[in-house]
Amino acid sequence: MSKTKLLLILVLAAAVVTTFMILPGCKTTTTTTAAETTAAETTAAETTVAAETTTTLPAGGYPYYEKMREAAKAGTEYPDAPAKDFSLAFTNIMGGIPFCENVWKSVQDQWKLAGGDPAKLYYADNQYDATIGLKNADIMLAKKPNVLINFQFDSKVNSIISNKFGAANIPIIAVDVPTPNAPFMGVNNFQVAYMAGEAAVKEVEAMGGIDKIDNIILGQFPAGGEVLMLRSEGFYQAFVDKYGADVVDPKTIRFDGGAGEAEQANKAMTDVLSKIPDAKVVALTSINEETMSGIISAIQTAGRWDPANWIVITQGVDDVGKQQIRDGLTDGGIAYFPEHYGEYLIPGSVALMNGQPVPPFMYVENVVITKDNIDQYYPKQ
Repeated sequence: MSKTKLLLILVLAAAVVTTFMILPGCKTTTTTTAAETTAAETTAAETTVAAETTTTLPAGGYPYYEKMREAAKAGTEYPDAPAKDFSLAFTNIMGGIPFCENVWKSVQDQWKLAGGDPAKLYYADNQYDATIGLKNADIMLAKKPNVLINFQFDSKVNSIISNKFGAANIPIIAVDVPTPNAPFMGVNNFQVAYMAGEAAVKEVEAMGGIDKIDNIILGQFPAGGEVLMLRSEGFYQAFVDKYGADVVDPKTIRFDGGAGEAEQANKAMTDVLSKIPDAKVVALTSINEETMSGIISAIQTAGRWDPANWIVITQGVDDVGKQQIRDGLTDGGIAYFPEHYGEYLIPGSVALMNGQPVPPFMYVENVVITKDNIDQYYPKQ
């Protein structure tokens, strides 16, 4: 045997031995360090971000969930009352806000259709407060529900909630803001933002093009985490794809408009306006209509409001958003249809209760709503 062949055999043998030495180290354990947890959360966030722009769920991949969804969409009783003898916890991001109230009502209605006992549907209001959200999670954990629907805005708190409920073997479904290790139900944030950006670009083109625009303003919510940031960054990307980053970047302003309270958004926008005193024609978006109401109020108070020169596209189209569109305060909004959220959340919940898999991403269908088509989707009462 030649020296060359002998050397190759020795190298291959060493590689095999090394492989078998490494593989046992891949075994999953239940103990993790803080650094490992952080890394896992980062990976989960990155995976969710990637999925937001690429995931297409296979038809027929979740037969039990899809069967429940058919009943939910039809507004009929679910087959075999799958929620009977189970309990469900729901934490609302902010009681009293039209969007959140619509979600909660939809959950209650669908829970009944699934055969659930209203007394076993537990509710807590997180009040847009991370501390309260964590306390509510502990209260719900003590009730030992079969599933938690977690509608909570702070991504860091959601990580803590995930650990607590995971240790108790209670599954979670996250609403609008991701929770690690939980199926996500809500909007594809990048997609809806891009839709809003495309709608704004049409308005810009009707005005004569990007040269007519002084600024592009993104009202963001950094505390919601990387995924929620996509709800505004997609708006920016639609402009970049149309006009190029070299043109768009100098015009773009990002600011923290808060989680959804008009007062906080009002103060933040007032500060933005002070930095662009000469801006007259602006394209504007934010994470929801509650923040947009505060933003518009700030523009009006500054004496700079002119509907013809402010291109405003919102997110959600809840009761506040519908009125903004009808009043001509906004040019349109991306409808999330919160009144139908329960048609995803309850089928997903009863599937988990009965040991059945659910899609990792349950995305709602979205539509651009304007003054021209709002009555088609939301007829005047």
